[in-house]
Amino acid sequence: MDKKERAREITQAALDVFSQKGYAGTSVDEIAAAAGIAKGTVYEYFPSKDQLYIAALMVFVEEFENAMADRLASVDDPFLRLIEYISLSVDFASQENAAAVRTMFDILQQSAMENGVFFKRKYLVREMMSGYRSMLTDILLDGISKGVFQAHLARDAEKLATNIVAFLDGASLHSLITENYFNMPEQLIIWARFLAGFLLVTPNEYDVDALITQAVGR
Repeated sequence: MDKKERAREITQAALDVFSQKGYAGTSVDEIAAAAGIAKGTVYEYFPSKDQLYIAALMVFVEEFENAMADRLASVDDPFLRLIEYISLSVDFASQENAAAVRTMFDILQQSAMENGVFFKRKYLVREMMSGYRSMLTDILLDGISKGVFQAHLARDAEKLATNIVAFLDGASLHSLITENYFNMPEQLIIWARFLAGFLLVTPNEYDVDALITQAVGR
């Protein structure tokens, strides 16, 4: 096995353990056992637990982005692709995807605590999420080029993508911590109506309520 493949195996094993127990609750011994190798071998590839955690999260984000890209590639209409992007983002952060949710909360914790992995390295989180934001920026620019979205939005496409991602992250988090108080489909419909009115050249061309209901409810 070459070094690249071995490193990938270690990071995948680490991701499996981190997603179950979090950074603080995971030891390098447990990761070595999950990978079926000696603890010393782990340190040959990753000098510290911090670096292994960061590498594992890169795999976590990469897998999500690849799955999303595959799904989005089959949707031609830019607005329908945006709805699909919203749907996949919400599904990713749902109660049914427990490992992903635990990992997301762990990233938040490691960013907020003074001794957290990302407390002084938040730029790493931004970098890891850059592909996710770029996919959305591409959807917006494609919609503008095809005359589906308002042309004047082109100059702020990246900022708009960041704004949409921030809403989806915040709404998903709020839905998770408030249980049934925050009805995610209802909130998304209200938000998507405003978003459609803001983005679309001809908003009445789409039944936004039906599209969101179908996308989130499936």
